[in-house]
Formats: sequence, structure tokens, C-alpha cells
Amino acid sequence: MKFLIFTFVGVVPLLSLGSGKAIHKNDISPRTFREIKEEIASYEDVAKRIIDLAVYGITAEVLVVTSFDELQRRASEARGKIVVYNQPYINYEMTVHYRVRGAVEAAKVGALASLIRSVASFSIYSPHTGFQAYQDGVPKIPTACITVEDAEMMSRMASHGNTIVIQLKMGAKTFPDTDSFNTVAEITGSKYPEQVS
Repeated sequence: MKFLIFTFVGVVPLLSLGSGKAIHKNDISPRTFREIKEEIASYEDVAKRIIDLAVYGITAEVLVVTSFDELQRRASEARGKIVVYNQPYINYEMTVHYRVRGAVEAAKVGALASLIRSVASFSIYSPHTGFQAYQDGVPKIPTACITVEDAEMMSRMASHGNTIVIQLKMGAKTFPDTDSFNTVAEITGSKYPEQVS
């Protein structure tokens, strides 16, 4: 069985590839990846424990799915994992539901986090981000968009039987609503000033 560890957002690796022991500092005792994973999976309030472990990030195996239906069929496999949605792009209106509801649906089946393939018809290796929602009574797990290329790569790896492990550390914050502004201007051309393009 092959393993691949991805590191997102400048994370200090928790696991030594040679020993499987957690790297530690400040006299915190080392724990293995399996011990951390089993501890997290046993929590009733997953979100609170994720926050407690946010200093180190979340390191977990990945479950790649292509739809909410597939996630439901594979719900028993999702507990304690990071769900990666590699949903096909149909159109914006239909596909954006994965970004909006992806974290909620993953949390309902016990996932630790979710990563959503960018909602875009094509990609230039850039994540397309935007609105996402949480639901009352469902743990608020971390979620982020990833590039189409990364989602496709993980899907191919999973289809070949590779175990994928991601270390995810995010620094996103939600701030209170505030007014913002757009600038709109009209520049009149000199050759055809009456035309608007």
C-alpha cells in the first residue's frame, strides 16, 4: 500500500515519514498518527476537538467522492477522514451546492474536514472560492476549495488504491458583516464616443 502526504497552507509536518511518530515541541508527548486519528474519531463534538488540535492542524486520510449520493453510500468510510469532493462541473447553479453544503454533508457522516474541487468549468491551477454555509446542530468542520487539478490527481490516486494522507492547517477567519464598495466608471472613447461596449 502506498502513502502520500499532502501539506496545505505552509504546515509544519506532524509526522515523521520514517518513524510514524508525531513531531512535538514544548514538552508535549509524541503520539502516533493512529492515536490522534482514533482520539478525534471518538469525540462526539468533533468541531471542538478539531479546534483544540488546530495548533497542529488536522492530519487524516482522504476519502474522495464525486457526489453527495456517493458520500452517503460510503458514509461508514468517511468517519475520521478528510472528504475530498471531486464533483463534475455541470453548470454553476448545480455544482456550487458542493461548496455551499459540502462541509455540512461531510460533518453529518463524521468527517474531520472537507476539501471541494473548485466550481469552475476549467482551471488554471487556481482555487475558485466563495460562499459556504454551516447548519445548526451539525459540527462546523474546516472546509476549503482546492484546484481542479489537485482534486483530479487525488481521485486518480484513490482509484489506483493509494492511501492519501493530508495535513491541513487553515488560518481563515470570519469577520462581522460590514459595508464594502465597488467602483464603477465609464470611459468615453475618442473614436466612437457614442458607442458603449
